[in-house]
Amino acid sequence: MSFALLAPLGLAALVALALPLLIHLVRRIELRTTPFAALRWISERIRPRRRLRFERPWLLLLRLALLSLLALLLARPVINESTSMKPAWVVVAPGSALADARAAVSIANADWRWLAPGFPAIETPAPDEPVPAASLLRELDAELPQATKLAIVVPEELSGLDGERPALSHELQWHVVPGRMPDEKLASSRDARVLAVRYAPSSEPSIRYLRAAVVALAAQGDEYVLDAQAQQAALDGATRQLVWLGAELPPPIRRWIEAGGTAIVDHGAQRDGAPVWRDADGKVLARARPLGRGRLVSLANALAPETLPALLEPDFPRHLHDLLQGEPRAPTRAPARAMQPAHASSGTPGIVRPSAAKPLDPWLALLIAALVLAERMVATRSREPA
Repeated sequence: MSFALLAPLGLAALVALALPLLIHLVRRIELRTTPFAALRWISERIRPRRRLRFERPWLLLLRLALLSLLALLLARPVINESTSMKPAWVVVAPGSALADARAAVSIANADWRWLAPGFPAIETPAPDEPVPAASLLRELDAELPQATKLAIVVPEELSGLDGERPALSHELQWHVVPGRMPDEKLASSRDARVLAVRYAPSSEPSIRYLRAAVVALAAQGDEYVLDAQAQQAALDGATRQLVWLGAELPPPIRRWIEAGGTAIVDHGAQRDGAPVWRDADGKVLARARPLGRGRLVSLANALAPETLPALLEPDFPRHLHDLLQGEPRAPTRAPARAMQPAHASSGTPGIVRPSAAKPLDPWLALLIAALVLAERMVATRSREPA
C-alpha cells in the first residue's frame, strides 16, 4: 500500500496558510488604558519588550488544519492498494468439461473461475443458464491487473456473443475443448410464435392470404400458429405478434403494444414511421415506429389484393415475417476458434482500464466538514476576560 497525489500542483494552495497567521498577528485584544501615577516617573526611553503572541491559538490551529486539508483535497490523494490476486487466472466457460479444461491448461498456482456473472470459483456448480460471454470477457479484462496471466477455456461452440470479436488488453491463452454453451432463452417457443389476427367482418376475406403466408413460412422452417378471431376476442398472455385488420386500435391493444408487443395494422398510412417495406418501384408499402416498448407497423393500404397488389407476390410471406420480427439481431452463436479475442494494448481507444488507486476524497470531505463545524464553534464562543 502506497500514498500518491494525482494533482501535486494542488499543494500550491498551502500558501494560503499565511492568511490566518497574519490575521492572528495583526489582530489584538482590545485593551483599556488605565492611568497609573507611578508610570510618569519612568523614562520614555525605557520601553517594555514585546514578544510575539498569537491570539486564540486553538482557533488558529483549526484554521491552519482546515486550509491544509483543502490544499490536500485539491492535490487528489489516493492510496494504491496491493492486490492479493493470484498471478494467473483460468476462466472456464459453461459447457466445457472441467476434466478437459484441466488437461488443456498447465498453469501452476492459478485461480480457477467460471465465466459467469461474479466469476464464481470453480468449486461451485457449473452455471446451467445462458451467460453473456462477450460482455463477461470484457469485464474480466477490465478488472484484472495488467500483470495477471489469463487463460480461457471455452467449448467448441460459443453463445452469448454480441456480433463483434472481443478485443482484450491481456495477452491470454485460448483453449478450445469439446462441448457447447447453453442456448440462449429466445422468444421462439410455440406460444411466442403464435400469430394472432383480429379482424372486422369486412376484412374477413384477407384471412386466407395470411393463412397461405403462414403455410409458406412453415415450409421455409419458420413455424407460426395462426390464431384468427374477431376483434372482440382477447389476446393470449403469451402472444407477442398481432395483425389488426379493419379498424382503429382500441386502448387495450395499444397498451398491449406499449408493453412489448408487435402489431401490423392496415387502417391507414403512418406518416411519421420509418419505411420498412417498398415495392419494386420504390413506393412505401409499410412504415414502422416504436410505441412504448413495442413496435407498430402500419400498412399503406388495406390488406387486400385490390389495394395492396404485393399481397399476391411470392415474396409476401418473407416480407410478413420481416415485418413481424423487425431488424435482425446480431448473431449470438459462433465457433469458438473464430472468436478468439484480439489483443489490444491498454492505450488503444475504446479499451478503458480502471485505476487500482483508491481515492481519499470522500474521507477528506468529511474531515473538512467536521473541522469547519469545530472552527465555527470555537470562533463564536464568547471570550473569557483577560
